[in-house]
Amino acid sequence: MFTEENGMNVYCTCGRIVNLDRYEMQLKISLGKELQCTVCRNKRISQEIDFMNDLYNGLIDEESY
Repeated sequence: MFTEENGMNVYCTCGRIVNLDRYEMQLKISLGKELQCTVCRNKRISQEIDFMNDLYNGLIDEESY
């Protein structure tokens, strides 16, 4: 549960301030993940989905990637 006592504010690479729980932040860092705001996270996920769709539809050659 996020509260002021265990929360932290960090900057996303885009400059937005992200409010994260300390445990959540430490977990993401230990997994090697970026700390992202929801806008950047949604954009990244959308790009990954588009890439997978293009790969599935044969628009990207799997061997060349």
